[in-house]
Amino acid sequence: MTADSIHVGLQQLLDKQAIAEVLYGYCRGCDRADEAALRASFHPESRHRHGGFVGSSTDFVTLAMRIIHGTKRAKHLLTNVMIELRGDQALSESHYFAYHRQVDAHSGAEQDYFTGGRFLDRFERRSEQWKIIERVGLIDFEQHLPADAQSQLTEPVLSQRYPADELYRRFMFGTQGQ
Repeated sequence: MTADSIHVGLQQLLDKQAIAEVLYGYCRGCDRADEAALRASFHPESRHRHGGFVGSSTDFVTLAMRIIHGTKRAKHLLTNVMIELRGDQALSESHYFAYHRQVDAHSGAEQDYFTGGRFLDRFERRSEQWKIIERVGLIDFEQHLPADAQSQLTEPVLSQRYPADELYRRFMFGTQGQ
């Protein structure tokens, strides 16, 4: 191995990690109802297609926040992240699993919504920062189930939303907890 090949390999690892952190930040934004975190994942002119939505990522985030604020809680998991780099552009494929505790609009009863699929993302690096320029969300499954009364958690152990969550109160640099 030469010094140049080590440098190139190290830069590729750093770029892939930066891209993965954008993807994870998107999930955190969904779970914590942190609109700024969601918006930070996308370039301003980014395009989005997910489910029945086709349009700008800016408009998708607005829609997503309306959906998220209509839930009692949410959990988004991302796995099998594959990234292909080409200079200042990258392609990624990742698998997602999402859970939402919702109130059924027709019956008023709580229900659990589960969905999973894949994100196909095109990234661009600008000013040394990777962000999504195009996202396609492919849905593999969706399921609505009545909420199980035994699955209720007590408030003191529940994750909260921005800015009340422990993450923002105690575990972020530059906040009162640090």
